[in-house]
Amino acid sequence: MSERQTAPFGTWKSPITSELLSAKRIVLQGVAVHEATGKIYLLEGRPAENGRSCIVENSTTGSKDALPQGFNARSAVHEYGGGAFTVSQNDGTLVFTEWTSKAVFRCSPDSGERNAVVDADPDVRYGDFNVHPTNSAWILAVKEDHHSAVVQNSLVVIDGAARKVQTIAEGADFYAHPQFSPDGLQVCWTQWNHPDMPWKGTVLFTAKWRGHGAPLDGLTVIAGKARVESISQPRWGIDGSLFFASDQTGYWQLYQMKKGTHDVSAIRLEGLQDADFAGPEWLLASCTYVPLDASTLAATYTRNASNRLIIIDITRESYTDPGLPFNDIRNDAMARISDTKFVVIGSTATAPSALYLIDLKYPSAPQVLKSSVDLGLSTSLYSEAEHVSFPRVYGEKKDGLGYALYLPPKNPEYKAPEGVLPPLIVGLHGGPTAHEAPGLSLMSQYWTSRGYAFVHVNCAGSTGYGRAYRDRLNRQWGIADVADAASCVAHLVSTSRIDRTRVGIRGGSAGGYGVLQALCVYPDIWAGGVSLYGISGLKALGEDTHKFESHYLFALVFDDGASEEEKERIYEERSPCFHADKIKAPVLLLQGSLDKVVPPNQTRAMERTIKANGGDVQVVIFDGEGHGFREGKNVKKAIEEEERWWNKTLLRT
Repeated sequence: MSERQTAPFGTWKSPITSELLSAKRIVLQGVAVHEATGKIYLLEGRPAENGRSCIVENSTTGSKDALPQGFNARSAVHEYGGGAFTVSQNDGTLVFTEWTSKAVFRCSPDSGERNAVVDADPDVRYGDFNVHPTNSAWILAVKEDHHSAVVQNSLVVIDGAARKVQTIAEGADFYAHPQFSPDGLQVCWTQWNHPDMPWKGTVLFTAKWRGHGAPLDGLTVIAGKARVESISQPRWGIDGSLFFASDQTGYWQLYQMKKGTHDVSAIRLEGLQDADFAGPEWLLASCTYVPLDASTLAATYTRNASNRLIIIDITRESYTDPGLPFNDIRNDAMARISDTKFVVIGSTATAPSALYLIDLKYPSAPQVLKSSVDLGLSTSLYSEAEHVSFPRVYGEKKDGLGYALYLPPKNPEYKAPEGVLPPLIVGLHGGPTAHEAPGLSLMSQYWTSRGYAFVHVNCAGSTGYGRAYRDRLNRQWGIADVADAASCVAHLVSTSRIDRTRVGIRGGSAGGYGVLQALCVYPDIWAGGVSLYGISGLKALGEDTHKFESHYLFALVFDDGASEEEKERIYEERSPCFHADKIKAPVLLLQGSLDKVVPPNQTRAMERTIKANGGDVQVVIFDGEGHGFREGKNVKKAIEEEERWWNKTLLRT
């Protein structure tokens, strides 16, 4: 081994390039399996193809596109989408919604023949598809109609043969997880109303299916309660049992309703009472557990923001851990192949997100079917995340601990001069109801391999730690979360891990709001900030944002029954655009021109206010991008702009 070069932190050369994080990488968005043939279909997001999402057939011998160039399988329901495609278990055809036209297509993966089952209408969106088990013409879906100023969501069945759409449930603000039972005689779904979000309060329904054109019969509430209990991921078992996750205990635990009854019982797993078997449903069609046979589930759980995959024996209420190294498995991540085989999208501490085939006959030898990126790098380059807890020394409420994932600088080719501590980049996740997991993140490694320390703060309000931790942000957004970020920095300083004079903070969306708020509330901590499509004015956000999040803000900042005068006061107190005079650090603002979640006027307002107060601010607008950057050239440019900003503010070059 050659002797390591001595070079200042932040200046190390790294093989993890902006090209690797953009055009050379794909995003694994969802998976489905035709069980009769074992064909596996993966939805790939491709930055190199202008962010197009393509359905790809995968096997142990290779892969092939199931959609031709020009088709983009992506849903726009709730703006965030998800559930853009499914496969019919009856005949193996694919059903998907096309991003540009919003039409719904049926596609034969063998012949390539495609037929529209719902005509194009840019004002009507579909997602979360489920095909009837014996009649492939019937397709359940969530519909979102934007024809009027008041967006209407409903549950529908599409008759692919007649090309007609029938509404089967309406009146609630939102719907998700429509599914036919294995015998095709029942349907289930979840629904909720404002001001709830799906992780706050949802209700699970079942009803009898009488065929297309007939109304649902025997409508029954199975579980859930507005404002109190969140039901997630209802899924029919092989024998007709209905499984779902509920957080009534404070954690999303698994439950079963046996076929032919309405009796619900918990699946009690010793030692996992404080684990979550579901997560926040920002996207439609979340799937993090699957029934394999009548008595077996393959499931993932989250504890301390890290995932584990286990095999559950339902009858014995026991489980086995096959020892697989996955620690980040989320969203539409799993699908059954057979009683003993399934696929999962996951990452490990040293391998990026990939699609794996798991065979329970050989559980310790998962097969990689598709990786999100072909790295070809030594694992010695990677900095592994350490889960740290820290005392709360800032903020109004200093009880309890906050949590974070800390990654020290690491590059086997370099070492820093003796006695020098590294600069730190603090990362705030979006949501804010979300979390960062310890799986290999190339974005984090981009910085650590260059000589920066990086910390993901899973601040108050984050998932992965139970409902009480999640609810800690209620009425405290912009206070408790940024106090946790400041407390995390204080902990890393007190343990001599980082240079306190060179600390930057970055984040996107809600994390971008956290960046701006932290720069205002704790201005002496930060040397620089980068906000990606971050919120600067809360009142404007509430007035301009989309239906799905239009009431989300209220529970995060207001007490129940707050007067209009009180609301106006809080809006101003918590909006960074009113306090830019307190910001001392230079700020970089990155924004998509078509963002409907956090509109560009938020970024422009912050820019004007910082400039008016004599601050240092730069804005970069990415034309054609929405909430998050998808095109490879834009992803690359955003990374390079951010690196220049840290060079300026943390390295001072």
